[in-house]
Amino acid sequence: MANNVSVRITAFIPDEWITFMQTSAVKILYKGNNRGFKYETENEPDKWKLCSHINVNFLAKTVTHYAGVGPTTERTVDIKTNEILRPDITGQASSDGVRMTSSSFQANGDYADFTLKAAVNIPTFNPSPDIDWEYNVRVYKTGKVTVTGKHDAYPAHEVWKKVDSSTPVSLHTYNPKDHGETVYTGLIKFNQNVNVVQG
Repeated sequence: MANNVSVRITAFIPDEWITFMQTSAVKILYKGNNRGFKYETENEPDKWKLCSHINVNFLAKTVTHYAGVGPTTERTVDIKTNEILRPDITGQASSDGVRMTSSSFQANGDYADFTLKAAVNIPTFNPSPDIDWEYNVRVYKTGKVTVTGKHDAYPAHEVWKKVDSSTPVSLHTYNPKDHGETVYTGLIKFNQNVNVVQG
């Protein structure tokens, strides 16, 4: 039986930079996270745009949520030469939009339920579409985890679990490139369903 089970959820941009919009003269770029799927990013906010890290302690019967929002860097470049036309603009959105809206333990302590929601936009460009997710999670004392819910079609999303000090296990991965989605198409779609049972 497990003493502690961690569930880690992030949304991130796999590319180093992405084009957010352009005119005939300039491109507006946003700095990405330049990585693939990875659990160990807890202390690296430059590796994700949004993060929920939940620790379920079966000895104390507690569910603890740590929310994070990574930094945003906007760059304007000449569309022909790629020359940087002005100093980069940086912004930091509040983590208030990354929430655990409910949590409870079953009476005999065999499992814990919690609900997670996120909706955070680009702080340097308002109004802009949010990065979104909604998940219902059940974590069992055996280490089994179930996740149901959905997220938007951009950027990349990942869900992991870690039982005590064991190796992290990937529960869900989504790369927008594999689905033909871009920042233009994916941010406005809240249509990627998640239904995971991992024992």
